[in-house]
Amino acid sequence: MDAGKMSQDRTDDRARWRALYVASILSGFLLLGIGDANVALPAISDALRIGPTSLQLVSAGYVVTFGLTLVPFGRLGDQGHRRRLIFIGLSVYVASSLVCGLAADWRTLIAGRVLLGVSAGILMPQTIGVIQQLFSGAERGRAFADYGVMTAIATALGPSVGGLLVTLGGQAQGWRWIFLMNVPIGVALFAAGLRYLPRTQPVAATANRSLDPFGAVLLGVTVLLVLYPLVLTTGLPGDSAARWYTLLPAAVFGVLFWRWERRYARRGSLPLLDGDLLRTRSYRIAMLVAASWLATGPAVSLVLMLYLQLALGLSPVLAALVLLPSAAASAFGARWAARRVLLRGRVITLTGLFMSAGGILVSALAANLLPPHPAIAVITVAQVLNGVGNGMVISPNHVLLLIDVPKEKGGLAASIGHLTQRIGNSLGVAATSAAFYAVIYGQAGGLTNARRSTYDSALTAGVVTAGIFFVLAVWASVVDLLRMRRARAVPPSAALATPLK
Repeated sequence: MDAGKMSQDRTDDRARWRALYVASILSGFLLLGIGDANVALPAISDALRIGPTSLQLVSAGYVVTFGLTLVPFGRLGDQGHRRRLIFIGLSVYVASSLVCGLAADWRTLIAGRVLLGVSAGILMPQTIGVIQQLFSGAERGRAFADYGVMTAIATALGPSVGGLLVTLGGQAQGWRWIFLMNVPIGVALFAAGLRYLPRTQPVAATANRSLDPFGAVLLGVTVLLVLYPLVLTTGLPGDSAARWYTLLPAAVFGVLFWRWERRYARRGSLPLLDGDLLRTRSYRIAMLVAASWLATGPAVSLVLMLYLQLALGLSPVLAALVLLPSAAASAFGARWAARRVLLRGRVITLTGLFMSAGGILVSALAANLLPPHPAIAVITVAQVLNGVGNGMVISPNHVLLLIDVPKEKGGLAASIGHLTQRIGNSLGVAATSAAFYAVIYGQAGGLTNARRSTYDSALTAGVVTAGIFFVLAVWASVVDLLRMRRARAVPPSAALATPLK
């Protein structure tokens, strides 16, 4: 090979990795937007003088519209529009962040959060699609290792960043800083994307078929009706039982969507949910693992954050700092595990599940058995174990999710995966927080009358509830491991893979 060709190959390789870093950073900030704003909700309530229902809508507006837009825009991105959608999404991201940061009333803030959710739904499937397009085989494991580092850090850092900004900016204005920091970040990502993101993408021969708009509407209504009661569940006595009634029409619209998709496919058109994807067993199992684990880990972090503040008297910032070691540990676990998952498969995610569970169990035992200061110290150290395990689950699972998915379907596959994750996360948070507050109000009648022993019981109830979803994640991982062993092989391409250091 001549020197000019070798130089060109090195340039192309550097360009791919730069595109990966842009996509990973962008994805990380989208996930950061879920956790950091939730920490600021009390400050927002005081500053704008809004009640619990409106405050819930501030949080729900982002999560629901995020879920609603994922699949349609994932499909659209796979049809050759990925680069254009990234810049449209970033423009909406910057504008809506500015609206939120400058909001003078709760209506404007909710509108801004809704638009932020739309931008996240546009962008998230494109970031995974870029990685799926540019990397394959053992290189994809390395790429998702780097991607997993960013997403693990973002997920773990969300509460800490939010609490720090609220503290620095003050109770009245600090919450605005959370949204306004997105503006320069979004502009920088826009400029980096123009320079480094790929200008072309592989497109399947069927990509120009109809977008299935009626199927998109049916799916959107179903997702809205499913997410609505989940994101509005706080566990407090003020939660209306009537919110669960939306699950009845959700089931109806879900059946209508499924029947429409089958009819649409029989007509020779390309349905919104690709049948080949849903029939791919590795893809289905990886979705179940991700959804059930995201119903476990983040939910436990939420009740632990509440416990540190309500039972041990820590400020939001100090409570966030106690959980902060899990961020660095998650980054390490994600990078190490994703680079080896092609060789070791589900053994890695199973190991990560039990490591994280060990950290959670140690934290719960320390809270129940130790005085405040030793308990805080043990919980802080236990977060390292929890974080390593968390990284060993999330990042390798991205590789296993997409390992059998064609490059031209990467955006759609990622969007369906993220949608199931958002539903799983919402379900876990709703169930765990409800169990936590049910103990407090059942034993003490309210937060002001609760003693530490009550909070100990509440934390235990929350952890046990989250454990149900943990068992589901373990079961799915074991099923996948047995499937691989029956086939007498580790995941595809593993025979050609070598450990990357």
